[in-house]
Amino acid sequence: MIAIATPCIKVCTLDATGKVCLGCLRTTEEIALWGSLPDNERTRVIAELPERHRRRENVAKALEPRQCSRCGAPFGCGSSGPEGACWCNRYPPVAPVEGATCLCPACLAAATA
Repeated sequence: MIAIATPCIKVCTLDATGKVCLGCLRTTEEIALWGSLPDNERTRVIAELPERHRRRENVAKALEPRQCSRCGAPFGCGSSGPEGACWCNRYPPVAPVEGATCLCPACLAAATA
């Protein structure tokens, strides 16, 4: 299994509350603890990020459950929803990888780095 990377997209700006990064949508606590979190906790946070994006963008349609083709982490995909529904639209395009489908926020961030 591949180590869980950071979902940081290098858009490090806090929301009006000062508690959530507008780039990766992690809380400041999650960001501060990221290096010491066990993989299962990082996986949980990664899986929540697309839903956080959906709520932030006020998209009513639920996300489709997917599994990352790189690391196996679960996450939600909004690609079949209205424009802007999917959190992955915020990332730069990535060249297709043979045999790969959707990537979780952390693996997509790593692929675009």
